[in-house]
This record gives sequence, C-alpha cells and structure tokens, in this order.
Amino acid sequence: MNPELIDLLQRAESAPYGKVRSALLEDVVRRADAASEADLAFYSRLQLVTAYVMGGEPRKSLVPFARCVADWDAEPDKYREYSHLFHWCYKYAPSTLTKFPEVPLDRAYAVLNDMEQRWRLSGHSMHAVHQHRWLVAHHIGDEAAAAEQFRLWSTAPRDDLSDCVGCDPTSKVHHLTSVGRTADAVALAVNVLDGQLTCAEQPQQMLTALLPAYVAEGMYDEAVDAHRKAYRLLRNRVGELSEHADHVEFLARTGNELKAVELIERHAAELADPPSPYAEMVFSAAASLALSRVDQDLPIRQPQTDAVPAGALAERYAARALELAAQFDERNGTKHRSEHIQRVLTAEPWVEYLPLSETARRAQLRKQAQTEKAEQTAEQPTERPAVSGRGWLDRAEEDWRDFASEDAVAAWQAFEREVPESEWTVLDRARVLDGRGLAGSDDPQVALTAWSEALELYDQLGEEVRVLRTRGRIGRLLCEQGQVEEGLATGEEPMRWLIANDEPERRPAQRDSLAIMYAQVGRFAEAIQVLTEPGPGHQRPEHKGSTAILLANLLLQEGRLDEAEAAIAVAFDSPHDAQRSFAHHLRGRVRLELERPAEAAEDLIEAVALATGVPGLEPHLAYTRLMLARAYLLSGRPLEAAESAEESLSVLTDDALADARGVLIDAYRMLGENEAALAKVRELLADVSPDAHPAWLATLRQDEGILLEQLDRDDEAVDVFLDAAQHFGTAESPLQQAQAIRLAAQSARYTGDHARALELVTSAQPIIDALPSADQEVIFQSAGVHWDLALIHLQQGDQTNAVAHADEAADLYERGGYEDQYLNAQLLLAEHGTQDEKALTELFNELPANTDLWYRTGYLLVDRLRSVGQPDAAAALETRLNSES
Repeated sequence: MNPELIDLLQRAESAPYGKVRSALLEDVVRRADAASEADLAFYSRLQLVTAYVMGGEPRKSLVPFARCVADWDAEPDKYREYSHLFHWCYKYAPSTLTKFPEVPLDRAYAVLNDMEQRWRLSGHSMHAVHQHRWLVAHHIGDEAAAAEQFRLWSTAPRDDLSDCVGCDPTSKVHHLTSVGRTADAVALAVNVLDGQLTCAEQPQQMLTALLPAYVAEGMYDEAVDAHRKAYRLLRNRVGELSEHADHVEFLARTGNELKAVELIERHAAELADPPSPYAEMVFSAAASLALSRVDQDLPIRQPQTDAVPAGALAERYAARALELAAQFDERNGTKHRSEHIQRVLTAEPWVEYLPLSETARRAQLRKQAQTEKAEQTAEQPTERPAVSGRGWLDRAEEDWRDFASEDAVAAWQAFEREVPESEWTVLDRARVLDGRGLAGSDDPQVALTAWSEALELYDQLGEEVRVLRTRGRIGRLLCEQGQVEEGLATGEEPMRWLIANDEPERRPAQRDSLAIMYAQVGRFAEAIQVLTEPGPGHQRPEHKGSTAILLANLLLQEGRLDEAEAAIAVAFDSPHDAQRSFAHHLRGRVRLELERPAEAAEDLIEAVALATGVPGLEPHLAYTRLMLARAYLLSGRPLEAAESAEESLSVLTDDALADARGVLIDAYRMLGENEAALAKVRELLADVSPDAHPAWLATLRQDEGILLEQLDRDDEAVDVFLDAAQHFGTAESPLQQAQAIRLAAQSARYTGDHARALELVTSAQPIIDALPSADQEVIFQSAGVHWDLALIHLQQGDQTNAVAHADEAADLYERGGYEDQYLNAQLLLAEHGTQDEKALTELFNELPANTDLWYRTGYLLVDRLRSVGQPDAAAALETRLNSES
C-alpha cells in the first residue's frame, strides 16, 4: 500500500469523531480511488461510514456503505480480512434509516432481510439481527413485533457482532422502560454499570436511558447521579442531540425547568444542522415542554439572532416537532410518532422538584422546614406601644441600637412629618442630624456633614456622651475612607471611654466599632484584644453572630486558624439565614486553610444552601460556590467542583473570575474534558492584563501546550511551549525555561520533525549548563535532556547514539535518586544496547512484580528469549505474565 496514504489514514483515525475526521477520511478515499488502491479504499470507506455515524452525520454514511456492499458482493474473497468491520458497519444501516422519514420503510425491511441473510451465510448468531428488527418495530410502534423480536434477541447467543456489554443492554433498557417494566430495566443495568465498560458510548448512554426508570422506581439519588454524570460526558460530543433531548425532558419533569433552559440555549445551534430529522424532532419536543413550564416572557438566547420569549419559542418548537412526527408517520403508515410527541408536549411532572446537587437539596429542605414552621407559628405580630412627637426620636435610637435600621429610619421620618421644624429644640435637631448620618452612611459625605453639624450642636448643649458617640462614628467612617490618622485621632479615645462607661447595652456595639477601626488600619492583634476583653456582651443571637464573624475574620488574618474555627461557632445560633451563610462560608475558608477540604466542603454546601434565593446575596453566593468548587477539587470530587465553579461564572469578575477559570481547568483535566480545559486556559489568556507576571503567564501557556499535546495537536503545542519558555526566561526562571523547551521538542518529536526536536533539545543544554550542577533539579533536567536525545536518535534509527545518551541519562537519574526514570533508562539500554537476554533478565528480576514496567520488561524478555533460541523459557515466562495480568 502507498505509505503516504497509510500515513494520511493514520492521521485521520487519530482525530476525534466529527467533521474534521470525516473530511480527512474523505480525502483518503478519494486518493485511494485515484491510485487504484482497492483494499485501502474499501477499508477507508468503512472507516468513513463509522465516522459519519459517530460524528453526527449518519445520513452521509449510506452512500459509502452502499459502495462497500457492491464491492464486497463483487469480490467477497478480496476483502475477507475486513469481514468483521464490514458486517459491523452493516448494523448502522437499519438504525440510520429509521431516523430519516424520506427513506421508504420498505428499504429498511430490505436491509434487515439482507442483513439476516448475510449473517446466516457467515455463520453468525441472529442476536444483532433480532436487535435491529426490534429497533424498526419499536420505531413504528408495532408493539407485538417489538415484543417478539425482543424475546428472540434476549434468547439468542451473543457473538462478536453483538453490541458491546454496555450498548446492548442499553437498547434493552429502552424497550423495558417503554413497556412499563422499569424495575426490570434497573435490574438489567446493575451488572453493566458495576462492570468494566470499554466502549466510548458508555456509561453515558446507559445512564441516560435509565433516567425515567430510576424516577419511576423512586431511585431519585440514582437519577440525579445518572443525569449529572451522563450529561457531562455527552454535552461536548457531536451528534448527541437525541440524548440531549432526554436530559432536557428529565429536567423539565423534575422541577428543574431553568436548568433545562440552560441546555436548550447551549444546544439550540445544533438545530441548524441536526444529526437527523429524528434528533431534531425529539429535541424540539423536549425543549417545548421545558419552555412551556417557565415564565412565558423569559428571553431565551438564540444563536446568531435576538432572544425569543419562552412562550413563543415553545410554540415554534412544538410545531416543528409535530411536523416532523407527521412525516415519520406518513412514511411508517401509523400515528405512533405523532402520538408520542404529543405525549411529550403535554407530559406531567414526574416529581414536583428533584434537587440536582447537595446544595440544592439542603436549600429545598430548608425551604420546606421554614414553610412548615411559618404555618405552625403563624400569629398576629405584637403591636408596639404607640408613640408621637419626640417619642419617635427615642424609638428611632432604640431601633438603631437593636440593628433594626429600617424601623429606625421610619421613626426618624415619622418625627420629621409629625413635628414642624419650627418646634424642634436644638437637641431635636442634633438627634435628627445624627439619624440622617446613620441612615445615609452609604454616602460618606452626607453622613460626615450631618454628623459634623450634630457634633457641634451636642457640644453646645454639653451633651458629652452624645458628643463622644458622634466622634466615634465620624472616626470609624474616616478610617473606612482611608483617612486613617485623622480617623483614629477623632474616634479612638471616645470609643475607649464609651466601651468603659456608656450604657451597658451599647458597649458591645462600640467594642465592635473600635475593633473594625483597628482592622481597617491593619492593627489586627489590637482589634482581637478589644473583642476579647471582659465586659457586657450582646444579648441577641444575631448580634453575637456579627461579633463572632468579625473576631473569626481577625483571627484568620493573624493566622490563628484553630481559634478562628472555634470563634465562629457562636454565629450558627443566629436566626438569620444570611448571617449563618456568612458564618459557614468563613468556617469553610478556615478549614481550607487548615487543609481539611472535606470538612470545608460541608460548611460551604451549607453556606450556599442558606444563601440560595436570598435577594442581594448573589455576589456572596458566587464567591461561596467558587470556594466550594476549590474544596471539592481538593477532596477529589472534580465533577462537583466543575458544576459549582460553572454556577459562579455569571457573577464573578476580574481576579475571582480568573480563579474560577483556574479551578475549572483543573477540574476539567481531572474529568478528562481537555477541550473544555483548553477553552478556559484561552479565556484566561484573552483577559490577561498587560502587567501580568511573566512566570504566571509562562505557566498558563505551558498548561495550554500540555492540553494541546494531550489532544494530539502537537504542531500547535510546539509554538505554545516555546512562548512559555520565552516568558520563563523573562521571569528569570532558567530551569522552567529549559523544561518548556524540552516539552516543545517532545511535541516536535511527536509530529515526526526529528530535526527540529534535536535542535530544540540541544538549545536547552547551555541553559542547564550555566546552573549549579549539584542541584537536584538541575540533575533532573540534565538527565532529561539526555533522555530526550536518546528517544530522538532511537526514532531516527540511530541506536548507537540512543544508547550513549540513555547511558548518560541513567547515570544522572541514579545520582539524583530518580528511581522510576533510572529504571526506564535501564530498560532502553537492556533492549537496544545488547543482543542477548542477560540485561533484560537482570532488570526483570530486580523490578517489583505486577508493575507496568515489570510487564513491559517481561514481554520484551519473552521476545528476546525467542530470538536467542530459548522458546521453552519464553513460553514459561509468557504464561506467568498472562496469568498475573
């Protein structure tokens, strides 16, 4: 075969399913046909059939598959080596035909009959044939035929043309669920999900199929878990619009309509070029159902056009779904599809509300508990004694002291309405001005002006205590505005006197104020001392909670983490959800600092649950979700970390948004979602500030390069790594610079550009040579350079230089104590530096059994023993390796 075409084919097969892979295979097919490479053309067409089906373009698979059938029937012996792949691709045809209403039903039956004949001629089980006959019967609504084919399918023996151990039961789950046997569907799936699944379609397809069965059986936790895991695996894959529809319907029927809207907005663009009319039909129906359950005026974002109100879009989707269903029914000669779509459009909820996360579950429980408590304790509010005239000023000051700020403002306003200004005494005016300052403290200038006038009046009247209180307020405000020296000069001594001498019920608040002043100027230790001095304390739990949160924050600033954790406990007795949320947030932060992320997560989950739905707490909620994501990540829970961080993105800005993206990068990597991780890295790079530290920028670019390499985009990775190396050089980090250059060389080697790889590795050597040779990290990088050179020379067929550099690498790795790397170098030397079995035998005997390197060395030794004429020893060793694998 043509080596150039083989190389092109291998490149195509290494690409992910989608239009790029399909285009590459189309090119291979064209070139193979032009070069009269019949074998290669036949095989490449079969690969193209698979690429179309798996890449979301199943309609296109029919033409190349028809050509393969014609070629096979013309010369079956010529293509016998591709028999399994040919028959496997045959299974795509019946499924594809059911998804396109323009294809006559007779053609689907003809394909099934032809399929059965070919299976019998080739001696295969009828297992796959009955499965696909069931598929067509199920599609058209022939319940009797579907039931009979299901029975035959379930009793026929499996063979190498049966769907995998995950996909075959998934189809059976669809049947069992459709006929109401949901318990059997769940039971069938248990062993599948507990086993080892190797198919790229699993477990997400099985988990998606199980959603209605889990809900029907009351297995709500399993349903939520299935949705979360399956949808994450599906959401970025091409050609999965039908499965997205299942998840939209699940959300719509479990009280999660707004979450369904997110999915609709994310996948709406796929409707412009859907995988099939069937996929468009079921997604449109599910989307219409979800949109009919939200505010009909809610704007729904649409791709490349203006948002559309939910109600109008629901009608549009419903009309399209019914239109397509009618086309299928006309083709099938039934009403089954229209009836099914109508049932989806008018479906009742499975449950009123099914929380999708632990935070949502706790928020729901709290809401239910509050509702029940409100119903049980409903009573008429206690009427306060009536006041008038100057009584309003007393009421206002009392309410302000009790932190009832809205009532206080209302009382001050009532005084101004009831008492003409002409009747105000000087003290009345001072008290009104004092109130205006308190009520207007959000505007510092208004507050300072009012308090300054009040202070002058109090001073004229000889109201010494009121003078000191007002000076304390002015001092605190000045500190808040950054006028530290003036603020402390104005307010510190008055605050000290008031804490010692004012009315006992006022002293705790004055102590809090002085502590805040000290904290604002960085005098945390003095602030802590003020809060922990003996004296009257707050009486109400919410006031105690405020002080506890303040003290814990100060202790955190001082690094007194254990004390901070203990101090915050008082705040959990507060009757206010918002305050308890802040307390749990703070303790979660402390526990993260104490490297107890699992406990931190529990606090942060509670903080989110308490703040959810509380107006004005959106920023706090977003920051808490971000911190929770970090706790999840450190607890080894990347799925929850990703979900929590994603929920915070719409609110966060600047550094916090960058932090959230960083958490998502790590979470996506742990989940194997490298494309999503790469997107977040590039979002960070797009928003990078001009004064960003070069070391940070270098690390980010290196992360980008690593992700590109993992995605087999090595050509791009080379330049990205070199840019990272340049930034490391600017940051005066030579070791990291050398490492980045080595990574660039590695990517160049992966592309087959050995000359550039050699040039790059060689350029890293002078950087390392300029550093202290005894340094451990320098030794590691020096050894790495020799190891890189050994691999490059080996791939070039230059064993002599490869062995020489591997020997140097082994010596350096041994000197630095890098055992794993040393053993890898020893294996290369044993494999390529000798012709006999002695070195491999010695290394194999030294290695710990059942490790990857032990198996690699063992199988190499098996081959070496055979090559030196020791077949019995080779067979014995191979048996041992196979028995222990």
